[in-house]
Amino acid sequence: MKISATSNGQQFGLGAIDQISFAVASVDDALPRYAAMFGGPFAVVDVPALEVVCRGCRATTALRLGFGRTADIEIELVEVVSGDWPTLDWLESRGEGLHHLRYPVSDLRATRADMEAAGFTPVLDGGAGGVSFAYLESPLLNGMTIELIEMPSG
Repeated sequence: MKISATSNGQQFGLGAIDQISFAVASVDDALPRYAAMFGGPFAVVDVPALEVVCRGCRATTALRLGFGRTADIEIELVEVVSGDWPTLDWLESRGEGLHHLRYPVSDLRATRADMEAAGFTPVLDGGAGGVSFAYLESPLLNGMTIELIEMPSG
């Protein structure tokens, strides 16, 4: 696979990372550790029934999420309450920790196609409220996951 950089240092025209996400077994248990590292406060959000496609299979997933900030970057803690989600495999094989980096994109479908053509493996597709997202495992980063997110215009 040939990887080349563009003038901004990224092959796929991605902008700045806007989120760093961590897989955790329990948001409530993890909050004090992550707040000590990144500062606070963190807001906790329960997502009771998110329809996704995870590794090619439809799933309904419930999540408990913690959101904080450091500088201009959102910090996300992801706990899977039920259903399927890529962080479950990550927790089992690697334990708690950094799971993915998120990049906002203006055309998720086109960016995803370019990344798949370069060898990235799709692992999750979903969306709600006009927001669409996809997770892809990166051959450039030892299998670490990249999230692409497309927000509604306006």
